[in-house]
Amino acid sequence: MRIKYTGRIYDVQRQEIEKKMAGVVPETGRRFFVALDGVQYPVKQVFGKALGLPVAAFSTGYAYNVLSRLGFQIIDRGARESK
Repeated sequence: MRIKYTGRIYDVQRQEIEKKMAGVVPETGRRFFVALDGVQYPVKQVFGKALGLPVAAFSTGYAYNVLSRLGFQIIDRGARESK
């Protein structure tokens, strides 16, 4: 899938993201996660790694949207904690 972000075109593929995340230590303290091989990673960490950008460079909503369109299931930890 091709996306345009800050004037640059990125080609992001689900399989490539999964490869890049293999062995990466997940960050903590976030609300939205993606599960990869049984490990939950924050959506911003996954998206940042996929594009080679710092997590401060984009919003959680943007990362959530793109990862959802790639078929990743997003886990909302905040929804479980508020019940």
